[in-house]
Amino acid sequence: RRLLLTVHLILLLQSLAFQQENFGTRPRNRMSSNMNAAASKDIVSDLTFRHPLTEDIPMCFEIESASYPEDEAATLESLYNRQSNAGDYFQCAILDGKIVGFVCATRCSLFEEESMSTHDPEGKLLAIHSVVVQQKYRRKGIASAMLKRYVEKVEVENIDGSIESMVLLAKANLLGFYVKCGFQVNRPSPIVHGQELWFELEKSTVRGLPLDGQETWFCKTETFKRPFPEVKPHLEAHKDWVKQLRRQGYCITSGYRVDSEGKPGGGGLMFLAAKSYDEAQKLVLQDPLVANDCVDWQLNGWIGQVGDIKMR
Repeated sequence: RRLLLTVHLILLLQSLAFQQENFGTRPRNRMSSNMNAAASKDIVSDLTFRHPLTEDIPMCFEIESASYPEDEAATLESLYNRQSNAGDYFQCAILDGKIVGFVCATRCSLFEEESMSTHDPEGKLLAIHSVVVQQKYRRKGIASAMLKRYVEKVEVENIDGSIESMVLLAKANLLGFYVKCGFQVNRPSPIVHGQELWFELEKSTVRGLPLDGQETWFCKTETFKRPFPEVKPHLEAHKDWVKQLRRQGYCITSGYRVDSEGKPGGGGLMFLAAKSYDEAQKLVLQDPLVANDCVDWQLNGWIGQVGDIKMR
């Protein structure tokens, strides 16, 4: 609770600082302010995005070095490695043919200090290392546009659903920026990177909650009624079916219950969000385990009384 209050306090202070900076004083020249806003909008609309070439890395390093203290900035070698080994997750913002900013990331299974310098092509987490813009182009909406475009691209290209979340580290003064871009603050990070305290943020690539006011939770429980060798191929098809639904935007998760020693045998459990019982039942009937008569199953609505659940 103390951690949550600390994070909320930081976000509140950031919000107040933002309001004071932008609204707390009278503009000296309202026309000039409006013209600057219009110019920023034009710049953002003129942005294009692409992966960097090898020859682009020195310019990326120049932007990186101007954006972070020396003990926090990625080295030239690190950027070359990310471009070479994780190029699909390295994206530059281009304006008038020149690189004005970039976002780069690598994949990992655990978000820890070692993951900052390696890339696991099968990792379920996408760790974003840099979100940087050339100094003269800052405060023009480029960083927001660049990061939102990056997140959108990752979500669209995550066809197999293998990337479960995007994670990153940020200092307190930038938490508000990342929250506005769709990330949530998890905790102060145990990762030591430079001299200051960092916070871990995360954005799931799958929908985690029912649509507000439109959907509610449903729960399907089941037990096998055929020998496991007969069920196994349909169980694999079930997993693929759930993955496909998650990629399509359904809020659904599936697993199985185990005993005190972690051994399976308690049966399956699947949570899904739907607009009605009939809609949930129609979806469940498409489940390969159900369609192939592998399980005895029951579908119930679920209403949380204390707390709630959220998919990952």
